[in-house]
Amino acid sequence: MKFTADFSVEDWNDLIKLKLEKYFISNTLFEKNKEVLRTELINYIVISEKPHYFKLFEWTYELYTDCIKIDKQKTIKIISESFQDISNTDMKWMTNVLTQPDYQQFSERDKISYYFKIIDETLEGVFKPRLKLLDKLIRFKLGQNVIDNSNFDFGKIIREFPTEFENEICLFLKDPLFSISTNQWRNISAHKSYVIKKDSVEIKYGRNNIHSKSILIEEFYKITHWTQDIYRSIRLGQVFTNLNYIEEIVTELGGIENLNVRFESALLQITHNMQIVGFEFVSIEELSETFCLNVKGKLNHDLKSSLIHASQCLDQLSCAVYDDEFTKENFKNSRISILDDNLNILGSATVPIDIALKKVKNEISLEEYLDHMKFE
Repeated sequence: MKFTADFSVEDWNDLIKLKLEKYFISNTLFEKNKEVLRTELINYIVISEKPHYFKLFEWTYELYTDCIKIDKQKTIKIISESFQDISNTDMKWMTNVLTQPDYQQFSERDKISYYFKIIDETLEGVFKPRLKLLDKLIRFKLGQNVIDNSNFDFGKIIREFPTEFENEICLFLKDPLFSISTNQWRNISAHKSYVIKKDSVEIKYGRNNIHSKSILIEEFYKITHWTQDIYRSIRLGQVFTNLNYIEEIVTELGGIENLNVRFESALLQITHNMQIVGFEFVSIEELSETFCLNVKGKLNHDLKSSLIHASQCLDQLSCAVYDDEFTKENFKNSRISILDDNLNILGSATVPIDIALKKVKNEISLEEYLDHMKFE
């Protein structure tokens, strides 16, 4: 699947429909989630280019489907109980991306040290919570019993993982090069049980019986990629399931008021969708009580039509600001500005966040909403 910046919105929608519609239980749910899927399509493409990990993703998705068929109510309850922990993994992943240094400028030694840090943050911070949920659902499928593994440490999850599906999910449990268990790689990284040499890395692992192993630098980088791939695989199967049953999950959790959504995550989706329809993301600005998204206008479109089109994202931008407890108190307005090639502002549209929220909740008409939008 190769595509370029010339991809139109229709091209994206066609590709999403071709590849992802089959993972939804109804066309209505698929259409409802199309904007979210533009981002998830990228994750899907990365996995689809690696057959073993693609098979792992599909197996994970099918497990959820099987559990829903066995007992939908119990399965939704299991998913709901883990929902906040699972949501937090995306927040942690976003934090890792946002705080990532320019490691390409590091020396080889420092780069390897930084990659060990990534392995620790990936396996402990974002992979383990999802593996715990997978463990609960596998056990539920096998015996239709709901277990509490909340106090299980990483090693216990791996050691006691149901053997019935070991072959299908072995990449979740151990690396494909040396068969060192996933939790041991986390321990090696977290406890810095390694020595970096010129052409290799010496690692030590194990609690009572300590093992030592020397691996080539290129092999170490493959281990890093493996940790990223297993996270993408386990995550995507869970994402599609959550999108299919989000209404039931929210009901089980007691309403949307009890959900936390990270602002940067929503902002990423908004800017991605803006770029798909022809705008070029430039920057974000915090202007007193106004949050501003800066973009370059659409090619072959005049300023007025570009600004009108761009302003359509302000309700989503306002919701993104409001839904995150760390940003909701800081801003009263959201704005989008069109810049020229010299980064001068050509025009902007601003709306009060409380007005945008009323529009989203259908408490005011589109005409009333537009009456409160200020164009400059």
